[in-house]
Amino acid sequence: MPELLALAGWAWLVEHTELLGGIMLFAAGGILYLVFQDSAPQARMRRHWAPPLGTVAGFALGMLGMALAG
Repeated sequence: MPELLALAGWAWLVEHTELLGGIMLFAAGGILYLVFQDSAPQARMRRHWAPPLGTVAGFALGMLGMALAG
């Protein structure tokens, strides 16, 4: 069933690039939240800045890679 829904969504959204971009942006925000949620509890440690900095640096590196790729 999910395959049919994916195919129907692709067929409908192929002409609606702005809407597809918005959906992908929303999904990317959700993924970023889930990734950060894993490292955020570690950020409570006193004088340990590596977990939140690593999260932000990894996200920045991914964004740079995407920008350079296309």
